[in-house]
Amino acid sequence: MAREVPNYTIRPMKREEIPDVLQLWRETGLAEGTYSLDTWFAHDPDGFYVAVTDDGMVLGSCAGVLQNDDLAFIGLYVVKSAYRRHGIGRKIWNAVMKRVGDRNAGVNPVPEQLENYRDRSGFPVQTSWCSIVSHTKSMDMSLFTANDLDINLQRLILEDNDTLNEVICYDADVCGFSRGNLVPLLCSQKDSVTMVAIKTDSNEICGYGNIRKNIKNGAIVGPLYADSAEIAEKILYELVKAFPIGEIEGIMMMAIDCNLPAMKMMDKLGFQTVEGIARLYRDEEVHVKYEKVFSQHSLNFSIF
Repeated sequence: MAREVPNYTIRPMKREEIPDVLQLWRETGLAEGTYSLDTWFAHDPDGFYVAVTDDGMVLGSCAGVLQNDDLAFIGLYVVKSAYRRHGIGRKIWNAVMKRVGDRNAGVNPVPEQLENYRDRSGFPVQTSWCSIVSHTKSMDMSLFTANDLDINLQRLILEDNDTLNEVICYDADVCGFSRGNLVPLLCSQKDSVTMVAIKTDSNEICGYGNIRKNIKNGAIVGPLYADSAEIAEKILYELVKAFPIGEIEGIMMMAIDCNLPAMKMMDKLGFQTVEGIARLYRDEEVHVKYEKVFSQHSLNFSIF
């Protein structure tokens, strides 16, 4: 017998509703950082919508996070299982898309919803590559290769303005646009560590990465951007050392299969593929420096 749907309102999410929305997402069985919603809400507080009953129960959510003035990313689309197939999700979706307007937008549909998003929901542009979600049940540190790279690794902190600004520039070079307010939020996120790789001879940034606790009790790594697989592996090694929950409880990463060195690194380090996720766009594909993307920031909120 179908459950009667209570009266509800579609509106922008409030900060205090983040735990309820995160719990909804946890029920899907999919991963996300424990404080990722807090970070992205601080980045774009107008990008999150919820369906809320008159007594405050969150029935569903969807996010349309602006990446820049011309681009958005759609994610966190979920309705409480007991209230699906009543049109709640469609109403939240419509509110988000109204906010997104005529901007280009990207989305990572789960495989069973690919055709729905591509053929019926206005995201006809499918890329030739997929996001590869992979994980380890624990991290065998002996699998990392000892190397003599001429780089220094240091933890990124807000107080180090020079390094922070250089990381923002490096991130912009990879993505093609500046995320100047996001990188500081990332490095100050609770239950996380951000590491930066710096060339010793030129003092230039050659990669950076973040590791944080996820809602499945392990760790999630992303972004992990680097000039080479060797540098990415070194950053990952230092991230795990600084955040040992990953070594004990396992790590999830989100590479892209057009970056073959990234795929080889994941295989070498014992990561097992969970699933491949297609990327769709409304208008046109957004091209970045794929060769530097070893793990994406988020499959819910970030273009890469």
